[in-house]
Amino acid sequence: MSNSPSAPHQAGEREGQKMASGQRPRKGRSKSRFRSWVTWLSGILASLATIVAAVASLFAAHQTSRVDQLTIIVNQQRQQLRASAASAAKAAAAARSNATPSSSSGGAALTGGTYLSALQPTVDNADLGTRAQTMSATAYPNSITFGCEGTAGTDQPDEAFDVAGHTSFSAVVGIPDNTQNATSLNETVTFANQTGTQLMKPVVVSLGSPATVQLNISGVTQLEMTCSGTDPQTQQQDDGNVVTLGNAYISG
Repeated sequence: MSNSPSAPHQAGEREGQKMASGQRPRKGRSKSRFRSWVTWLSGILASLATIVAAVASLFAAHQTSRVDQLTIIVNQQRQQLRASAASAAKAAAAARSNATPSSSSGGAALTGGTYLSALQPTVDNADLGTRAQTMSATAYPNSITFGCEGTAGTDQPDEAFDVAGHTSFSAVVGIPDNTQNATSLNETVTFANQTGTQLMKPVVVSLGSPATVQLNISGVTQLEMTCSGTDPQTQQQDDGNVVTLGNAYISG
């Protein structure tokens, strides 16, 4: 029988030698690598979580900034709309205060004054009419129109109106554009007070050539108007046509 150690004894010695030389068993190395991998993975996951949190924070900050910008824009637009509305209201008020007289025939519209078309004449010898007329392509909605009859052998005017208490008279005197057989006709209109005294030089008008009249009627109680027609070629009297006082108005 041999005197050499048994096989188990030899194996134990080899394992002891490995441990003495610093070598670990294979199973111990596997556990160490696994722990290292777990530690590395945990670090990666923690880093990812930190990055995700940072990105979420940046996104939230961006959204908050965007909302703040939109809020500022909306407030600015609201202020602009309010300013525009205020400007429009002021413009409308100014337009109303500067509005032209009412275009309805016979309506008194201006403060402190009256259209003659809204009054009853004190003398009506020439078939007075108060409808709108057009002269030289311009419309005059508040007009009076009467026949050019002259004095007809009397001392009365064609038309007269009570203007007591007023100081100013204005009108556009002319022949309506739709008047027939008036291309060769001059019409002379005189304005006088209650005593027959003329207030200005007679006004001569023709078709397409109206004239603007402004009169100081302070102290006048009755404004008298007389019209007579003349053929400019023959210088013969030519009555029977009409004359219009466009937007005739007293004020003051």
